[in-house]
Amino acid sequence: MASTAKRVCPVTRPAEAADSEQMAEMARDAYGKYLDLVDEPPAPILLDYEKVAASGRSHVALIDGHIHGMVTVESDDTYLILRNLAVRTTSQGRGVGKFLVAFVEEMARSAGLRGVRLWTRAEMTDNIAFYKRLDYVLTHSERNEGSHRVFFCKEFS
Repeated sequence: MASTAKRVCPVTRPAEAADSEQMAEMARDAYGKYLDLVDEPPAPILLDYEKVAASGRSHVALIDGHIHGMVTVESDDTYLILRNLAVRTTSQGRGVGKFLVAFVEEMARSAGLRGVRLWTRAEMTDNIAFYKRLDYVLTHSERNEGSHRVFFCKEFS
């Protein structure tokens, strides 16, 4: 079903130490809806966002100067790994997540990497649908003691 929410045009900037509280709040907001579906809290809820903001690997999406989304990445020399993507629930369906994924893909292309990889929890079916809509291919899944993860990849031509 198509969203009727007004689309926005965010801008990004590297995360700063002063963003850490908002980043933690956004993670709780975005991932909190899954707490009843999983045996253990989603990892992004448990992160120390002072360290995340200071890592140099996180960016925030701003709309009218306010943070509405964030993304954290790392490189494995072949792919850019999308580690954490969160959008405020009040901004979901407005293109912020899609914008951040495109931002990550451009980072990977600019670095000459083969593509982007990520994983999400199998219970997070809306995340799975989101990445599939963006042409990410489900490569495999893994079960461990506390979770069932599904892995995606987008290769560049």
